[in-house]
Amino acid sequence: MKLLAIDQSFTSTGLVLLEDDVVTLALKVTTDKNDDIYARTWTVIKEILTVIEQHRPDAIALEGLAYGGTGNATRDLAGLQFALITHLRYHHNLDISIIAPTQVKRRATGKGNANKQQMVEALPSEVRALFDAIGVKKTTGLQDLSDAYWIGITARELNDALCK
Repeated sequence: MKLLAIDQSFTSTGLVLLEDDVVTLALKVTTDKNDDIYARTWTVIKEILTVIEQHRPDAIALEGLAYGGTGNATRDLAGLQFALITHLRYHHNLDISIIAPTQVKRRATGKGNANKQQMVEALPSEVRALFDAIGVKKTTGLQDLSDAYWIGITARELNDALCK
């Protein structure tokens, strides 16, 4: 089964395609901060659609919104998530799992309040080596790919648990 895990963001969306827990694709999507929020939303969605069309995942996993967040950035991310889910659900008929941020952090590190660096440090060595090999660094999307990886792993385990 192919699972596309997405850590959605306007700065750097992380996309990781998992096939039986093996990373077969890792990439990031960035947007132009000078564009308005609607253009940035469409840029993220178009790039994700390209990946979906090329790799045909069976399911999608997204990180849910942090409920403690406030301000424009939180509202904008909610808008991005709404637009993305609506498009994926009604135009591509894909199964979509939304995983709570605390679940993702707990799966990766054993605690629900892990920071970005702890999430990266928890990566399996072969996954970290893959991310390093494609040239992703802390300042260029490593944390977003790390989050996407853990979103996918968490979604897969939760779905497996539900199926038993």
